[in-house]
Amino acid sequence: MSNLIIVDGINVRRDMAGRYCLNDLHRAAGGEERHKPPYWLRNAQTEQLIAELQICDSGTQPVNVLRGGTEQGTYVCKELVYAYAMWISPSFNLKVIRTFDVVAGTQQAIQLADKVQAGAILLESMAKTLNLSNSSRLAGYQKLQKMADLPDLAPSYAIDAPAGAVDGSSRPTTSLTTLLKNHNAALSATRAYKRLAELGIVEQKARPGSRGTQRLFWSITTRGLAYGKNMTSPANPRETQPHFFESKSAELLALMMTPAVA
Repeated sequence: MSNLIIVDGINVRRDMAGRYCLNDLHRAAGGEERHKPPYWLRNAQTEQLIAELQICDSGTQPVNVLRGGTEQGTYVCKELVYAYAMWISPSFNLKVIRTFDVVAGTQQAIQLADKVQAGAILLESMAKTLNLSNSSRLAGYQKLQKMADLPDLAPSYAIDAPAGAVDGSSRPTTSLTTLLKNHNAALSATRAYKRLAELGIVEQKARPGSRGTQRLFWSITTRGLAYGKNMTSPANPRETQPHFFESKSAELLALMMTPAVA
């Protein structure tokens, strides 16, 4: 494992199980004879603490003694590190605790940064693959921003408009079912989606379902962005839910009603 803990300029080594080397801590504390790890291990209170750790953390060994080789020494879990440091002195115990806290905080920050970066890459990939609308993409970034506890820098809304629109305003949208109902169209949503797919405005995508199955859902294509947008489905964030611009509904209905060329 990497040497992540440095106390007073002394690298505290770790073994393969992540335990910390007491011999290095002994050196960091001044290296006095009376503070050698074997003396502390023979302490009755130490033996009781080790026994309790073995009960609570069954399957793991809180102490590991390596003899011979360049990595020889006594390696213990973090709880025993704190107990050993306190046995030496309260001031050394405080130094060790604060050192560990700083390292833990740094590791958490790195892990969070990696998580946010992975989330941003995934979101961009999904946005391109699924043609997500600007508002859906913004919602994803707002969630990442909140997860990372970052300042609220993202805009409060995004512009969703037909591709090529130049007025800079969002346009109201509706589901295909509602659009058909509002215009009294003699066409079912199933048939309408099939016709839109023939026109290249929507396409059917699939995602893994439970027990090896596939879940199918509709998604607006790049060409279809002139008529609608893809929203994140409330049923599953891995699916899209097409919504169509009301201002384009008449044009869209006319296209759907046009017979397909044989």
